[in-house]
Amino acid sequence: MKNAAKQWKLRLLGAAVALLGMIVLATYLLTPANAEESTDSVQVSAKGSQAANSEMFTAYVDDLQQENGKLYLVVDKIGWYQGTEADQIFEQRNPNSGIDGAPDGYYIVNDSKEQEKVEVSPNAEVLMQLYDHDGTVEGTNIQWNEPVTLSKFESLYDNTHILDLSVFPYHLTVQDGKVIKIVQQYIP
Repeated sequence: MKNAAKQWKLRLLGAAVALLGMIVLATYLLTPANAEESTDSVQVSAKGSQAANSEMFTAYVDDLQQENGKLYLVVDKIGWYQGTEADQIFEQRNPNSGIDGAPDGYYIVNDSKEQEKVEVSPNAEVLMQLYDHDGTVEGTNIQWNEPVTLSKFESLYDNTHILDLSVFPYHLTVQDGKVIKIVQQYIP
């Protein structure tokens, strides 16, 4: 009887570990940076063919400013790492953490709080993962790479009643000195 109880506990523990593993894997695979239509896919394919006058980086958007009819983002550039690279950076920076890798499969490095102001193209593409759709907590459901207009992004950013969009990193593509693409990075 003890052997049967022990086997049952081991099976239950195995099932729990398998379920946890599936949840972690699904979370990792379903983040926009890992999804099929992800920003990393775009970044990897674009880096090889990226024009000399463009760059891509990840940053926190600290403020939106309107000046002379133009929109500017005030950004704080960060290092955004995922997967094995995140684990390596995490271990280098936290050698005695007692954790095997970066929590949630990503790691952010923000050694400098220096801000930069960059102009946004009036027809910039904006892709959101999570925002307040209808003024309710229930309306803040995830919709991967949902396109919104630039004016909608401005109104969403200013509305911090349910969800503060400034806490998310954004993958920005800048061409000829103007932001042409803004992709919100979902953080589990």
